[in-house]
Amino acid sequence: MISRAYKCIFIHQRKVAGSSIITSFGITTQEPEWHLFNNGTLSDEWARRDKLAPGYTIFTAVRNPWDRFISGWKYLEKYRNRPLAEVLRDLPTEGHDYRHLVRPQLDILVDADGKFVADHVLRFETLAADYARLCERIGKKDATLPVLNTIAHGDYHEYYTPETAAAVGELFKKDIEFFGYRF
Repeated sequence: MISRAYKCIFIHQRKVAGSSIITSFGITTQEPEWHLFNNGTLSDEWARRDKLAPGYTIFTAVRNPWDRFISGWKYLEKYRNRPLAEVLRDLPTEGHDYRHLVRPQLDILVDADGKFVADHVLRFETLAADYARLCERIGKKDATLPVLNTIAHGDYHEYYTPETAAAVGELFKKDIEFFGYRF
């Protein structure tokens, strides 16, 4: 998402309150601004970022990978009714399902030179407070986030066996290490 009014770019991690954040800026899915830079450094327009949005604040939201994986699993129709261990043996490799379930968060936050590109990181676990600080930084008076696209599920710990927790830990090892997450 790009907001010209607040001079910011939001890199949209899937299953990390992205729709809520974009909607809070008053942007709808029909507007091109919703989709610009959504895939961060993998977006086609990333190479033109300095021309399209010079000096803009870049922010993203991240989530504990074990929790994010459960949210993605319960969200995706193709996977939600399959056992977790089975899903982990048959992971998507591209497209919508890949972005929502498997793609590491760092894949869209690090550029070709290995530089982390976000100026501000919101953590799902402290989303309201982090979002309020971001809004203050960019001059956005309303820091209210709508609750959208929530998926009903219990505490993520309940879904894992030691084996499946280890598999997800390996799958998202770089996110876990970079952001300091623990199971």
